[in-house]
Amino acid sequence: MRISDFIARVVTQRRGLVWCGVAALATVCIAILATRIRLDSDVLNILPAKFSSIAGLKIYDRDFEQTRELTFALLCDPADVDRLEEFAPIFADNLRHQPWCERVLAGSPMETPEGIRDLQSIAVPLLLNLEPAAFDETMSILQPAKMRERLRRLHQQIEAGSPRPEFELSFDPLGLIAPALKPFAERNALEEEQPLTSPDRTMRVFLAVTNQTSISAFECQRLMRQVNAFRAQAREGWEGGPLEVLVTGRSAYVAEISLSMRYDIVATLLGSILLVGIIFFFGFHRWIPLLGMGFSLLLSCLVALALGLLVFGRLSMVAVGFCAILVGLGVDFAILIFGRYQQARTDSESHRDAIATSVAKLGRAVFFGALTTAVGFLALVLSGSMGFSQLGVLIAIGIFFAGLFMCTILFLFIRERQAPLRHDWVFEIVKKYVRWSVRRPAPVLIFSTAILFLLSAIGFSPVPPLHFEASTRSLEPKNSRASHALEAIMHKMPMRWEPVLAIVQGRDPQELHDDWQEISAHWSALQAAGKIKSFSTPAALCLSPNSMQRNRERLRAINFQTTRQALEETLDAEGFSRDSFAPAFTLLDELQRVVDPNAPLLNWRNQLPKSSSWWFLIDRYFARNPLLTTGFVTTNEPISTHAQAEDLGRDLPVAGVPMILSGWSYALADLLPWSHRQLLIISALMAIFDVSLLAILYRDLRLWTIQVITLAFAIGAMVASMKLLHIYLNLLNVLSFRLVLAIGVDYGIYVVLVWQKTRELEHDVAGVVKPVILAGLTAISGFGSLGIARNPSLSGLGITCAIGIFWSLVATIFFTLPAAAAAKPKLWREDKIDMR
Repeated sequence: MRISDFIARVVTQRRGLVWCGVAALATVCIAILATRIRLDSDVLNILPAKFSSIAGLKIYDRDFEQTRELTFALLCDPADVDRLEEFAPIFADNLRHQPWCERVLAGSPMETPEGIRDLQSIAVPLLLNLEPAAFDETMSILQPAKMRERLRRLHQQIEAGSPRPEFELSFDPLGLIAPALKPFAERNALEEEQPLTSPDRTMRVFLAVTNQTSISAFECQRLMRQVNAFRAQAREGWEGGPLEVLVTGRSAYVAEISLSMRYDIVATLLGSILLVGIIFFFGFHRWIPLLGMGFSLLLSCLVALALGLLVFGRLSMVAVGFCAILVGLGVDFAILIFGRYQQARTDSESHRDAIATSVAKLGRAVFFGALTTAVGFLALVLSGSMGFSQLGVLIAIGIFFAGLFMCTILFLFIRERQAPLRHDWVFEIVKKYVRWSVRRPAPVLIFSTAILFLLSAIGFSPVPPLHFEASTRSLEPKNSRASHALEAIMHKMPMRWEPVLAIVQGRDPQELHDDWQEISAHWSALQAAGKIKSFSTPAALCLSPNSMQRNRERLRAINFQTTRQALEETLDAEGFSRDSFAPAFTLLDELQRVVDPNAPLLNWRNQLPKSSSWWFLIDRYFARNPLLTTGFVTTNEPISTHAQAEDLGRDLPVAGVPMILSGWSYALADLLPWSHRQLLIISALMAIFDVSLLAILYRDLRLWTIQVITLAFAIGAMVASMKLLHIYLNLLNVLSFRLVLAIGVDYGIYVVLVWQKTRELEHDVAGVVKPVILAGLTAISGFGSLGIARNPSLSGLGITCAIGIFWSLVATIFFTLPAAAAAKPKLWREDKIDMR
């Protein structure tokens, strides 16, 4: 028994058994979804993970405290700048008292007594960390003669009316703290380029570290609900004009992205179903088969989603768009199968025989159509992007089951007693076109070839160019409040450009210290040579146990009792109050305790209070693991080309020091060759697969050549449309070319396979052209519905694929069909076609 007859018998005579199987499958899939559903909102997972620059971004995003940092900004009118200065401390105090806020930076720590006191608390570890020569020079300040001379000089300057000596004495009474902090200050010029007040004073920025336990989607949503509630009442006490309270940061982005994922799933799926349903009803005027098609597609989505969760564990935000794509593609099979079923019923076949005929006649075409589409989407695995790999696998699974269900489950919704459609005006129009194009193919062929050739010439020509957008803008959520806040802050307080990150991890503190000393020396040479603009490192805070032990032994040569006595005598002689020099005596006591060989070496991490504002600076350099660090390099110009990234990749690393270079601009420039490779090599591999499959299917050089030219025309017209509509290529929508090749070739397969075997043009060719047109329109609708997605990667992929499929459909109908008629004419067509 043929498979088609077996399917027809089971569907018509064992309907109850089939429904039980469907119910069991749906129950299992729903149970998997209910227990295993996990969504990944990390935008970095859209990018290929094999690049070290992307791995570096993930490390910086995952392990550094800056992921819990939110940036608030107050923006007022120019007339209210004085009121903003008065209101800023009120806002900062309210922010500090929020239950989700751990600490706040509202200004330079050096401008507050707490910030100065915190620096004084870490002076001893930093002193011990100095190089031997610098340590000896610094400690010579404690010699009684030098101490007397310094305090006498400062006393004279104070009497002369200079305010600077008073600050120096309050901050560094012994003169030891400034030398200890000098290496730190020299290598942190980057902070000077990030002020907290805009030049026109209309914006004030506040940094807040939250106490959220993780950066998960639900945790970020919970946090941002509290933050937005705070923003709603944050203007209390403001007496000026309009005041904007902006907020941005990783948590804000994650919350918005995760919420937009839910919108994208619902909106794109409903949009796709609506458009596809309208097209199906327009073509066949049947409601119940439309419900059957929708049910089969929904079941295909459930199966694909359940299997995807079992395979991947969690699904990326890009992969959630597979439902809308699957609806647009899977309905092709329903249109083809149901269209052929209706045609068989019109030919007076019974319900069971019509099912068998439709499966027998188009089952092969559906199989190869599903095969080419599945291979095209599975090729996304080669992209190296987790999100797009998942998208490809889910759609490949869904397409397989959609083809299977359309040949089986769909017929459960088709009533045996339903009369066939007697007047199909859509089919009549299609039939008239087929008659004309087959009877006189030359006019259609000449006109379509001219149009498609012109568009292809524009598409493949270097003029006008197809622009490539390599920026974070192509990855940012649409209408994101966090993105708009960041843009407003950068507009008011622009950095020249984003620095390059250099991530270094040591096996122990000594190795980390030595590595950063080598890196700092190397980068200083690069800066002197003009190869980089500036740099900033944590070298001064990377403690060296060897240096600290050696310097502690040198402290034994100092007689602290004599030093204390000399300090007391000098203070009395110069008229200073001993109470105001209490920090100096405390520092001497700490140095004296360090001399004890049994005392543990001090660590600045234990000395610095957890509430200190200095942690905002330190957390930029140190991860939660203190052996994982990063430095920053500001280049002479913005990074926009792969050549710049290559130069930095050669210049910045130090031999023998493991280093990961990263940063958004650097990573995107690093990805440019990968993106071009996706556009050219992988698309070329898909094209080779297509032409090889066509050769096996057709076994006819002329028809094979026609189909290859059709594919070239479709891609050329697609590129031309993108140029003329100013749609830019980006790192991700380059994947659309292989998908268009995989999907667009199906339409030609349907038409050419029927053309090869047909003996009745009106019955067979026109009968398949109508479903092909409807299938193309539904595929365009499925991808086009992604255009409303808030995720720009998903939206861009959908729009470019919709354009490509449109031209594939046009090329098939207006070029492939008349070209096949001209190349392989049917000798009997003059007698068979009525030209009335």
